[in-house]
Amino acid sequence: MALLENIHHTAFLGAEFLTWLWFCSEQDPEMHLGDDIEPFEIYFDDRLVVGSPTINAQENLFKGGHPTSSLEAKTALRLGKLAHEAKVRITRQSQEWSFTLRAAQLSPSGIKLPAVLAREDDERFYERMFLLESLDQMLKALFSSFLQRRLASTWKTVDLPAIQAWVRGESVERPPMPPARMHARYVEFEAPQGEAR
Repeated sequence: MALLENIHHTAFLGAEFLTWLWFCSEQDPEMHLGDDIEPFEIYFDDRLVVGSPTINAQENLFKGGHPTSSLEAKTALRLGKLAHEAKVRITRQSQEWSFTLRAAQLSPSGIKLPAVLAREDDERFYERMFLLESLDQMLKALFSSFLQRRLASTWKTVDLPAIQAWVRGESVERPPMPPARMHARYVEFEAPQGEAR
């Protein structure tokens, strides 16, 4: 029962993460998340779903063009809605990943990988697995950075006011991204200076 309660009490984090990612991608799509992760750029593509944080609330679907910059999507944010689903594109040098990210599960679906260069079947398989692992590491690093910001004491004084100003249409700079240290089986969070873990 404790696991279900924990899931219920933290369900809002997915929508907050996706909305924060939208904010970050519009302020500066280039992500520098530490020495373990090669810098990459993130963009929201041609599909966006926003909805109210309440259960069974109405959702708005925006398709085609660049929906994140539409007046309707920004108005939905001003009304208190958050991103629930988005088609996202990540580029790193000449490689590009495309996928749909849903806030509820925080798992990518419909993944399109960069072109595989290997010619042999075994090598192609390993290269595809490497590309999937690279995407997984980038997404974990993004979520780690979000959680570090979200759990820091500066969330309410630095990050949240910047996001609120962006929602109002004001010009703002994205707060610096904290580095994320990645490990094989889990994400380790670095507590900000003076913060307890």
